[in-house]
Amino acid sequence: MNLYRNLPSFLLFLLMLSCGNESLEKSVEGKIILEKVPLAEAPYNIEKVIPLETREDNLLKEYLLIRSNEKGFFIMDKEKEDAIYHFDRNGKYIGKILGVGEGPDMLPNIHDFTATDQGLEVLIGKGEKSEIWVYDHELRLLEKKEFVYAADTFAKLPNGYYALYGGYNKPIVMQRLAIFDLSGNKLEEYLPNDYKNDVLPVGERNFNLTEQGIFFHEFYNPELFEIRESELVQKSELDLGKYAIPEQYWELDWMQGFELINQNGFGFPSHFFENEEKAFIGVNIQADQQIKNHQIILDKRTSKITKRITGQNDHPAFSQLVGLMDGHLLFVAQAADVLNLDRNSLPKSEIKLNKDDNPVLLFVEF
Repeated sequence: MNLYRNLPSFLLFLLMLSCGNESLEKSVEGKIILEKVPLAEAPYNIEKVIPLETREDNLLKEYLLIRSNEKGFFIMDKEKEDAIYHFDRNGKYIGKILGVGEGPDMLPNIHDFTATDQGLEVLIGKGEKSEIWVYDHELRLLEKKEFVYAADTFAKLPNGYYALYGGYNKPIVMQRLAIFDLSGNKLEEYLPNDYKNDVLPVGERNFNLTEQGIFFHEFYNPELFEIRESELVQKSELDLGKYAIPEQYWELDWMQGFELINQNGFGFPSHFFENEEKAFIGVNIQADQQIKNHQIILDKRTSKITKRITGQNDHPAFSQLVGLMDGHLLFVAQAADVLNLDRNSLPKSEIKLNKDDNPVLLFVEF
């Protein structure tokens, strides 16, 4: 059982979320000291804005799981988890698909999903096992793949293998990451749950896909990885200073542990990915009853590293990063926050929005 489902709303929100630069700027491979990364002087450059069409039957809230392919954007509202909502590439609403329920052609649950060139693949929880249901573009169910592993999220690797993540959920999951082939055979396991006491299991999205590959991070771990074939390769490590989770945490039960780290604040990775030119590292810092996201960008061509800090009270339109899409950073922003942006910072095309409309997709220069 995932304990976080019964936690207070603030904690649920939390879970949904060198001395100089010379030594750390040369490559993403190395330790990055958060407090040493300078603030960027320029704001983000918004290159495209796509409002998601608003209707009475498709109202979306704040925490969204977004995937895309040539057929458009596929979105699940993480607060409802009732279905996947389909919008075309211009934000026009197509309809609600793959609903959760007990009726015919409905799914028992949706833990995660991905959009591929062939259609959609959906991760279904089955107790101590998982299934991936494979659909084509016409939403015909092609097959069900079974995995003897309880996963919360997954990624499909470029070679067709699957990376499944079970998280800090001992004893149900004893290795947090497992790689499977197309037939459901386990090839490799990584990251053992060998801590002494139970810790707080965290619902998170651990994988980021770019044209360069699959990148991986996790809540309690300062190390950042790339998955190559069936191999887990460490790429970098975060030094969070006073916000690092102390070793004592692993000796306590989950409630005592959370009280310990909450006293002085703590940090955890939120994103990690690269393309040929740049690397992005997101770090959430929880302190003083709020979360701020430190968004680090390393330019591999110039060895320049900078960060921007966002949150509910600081540039909120850029506080919810989806990932890298079409070569841009993709943020999902509330309509009210977009209306509060400087109009000169938006593309010249006319945007008609009301503050209570569905969220807006912001494509930002990376």
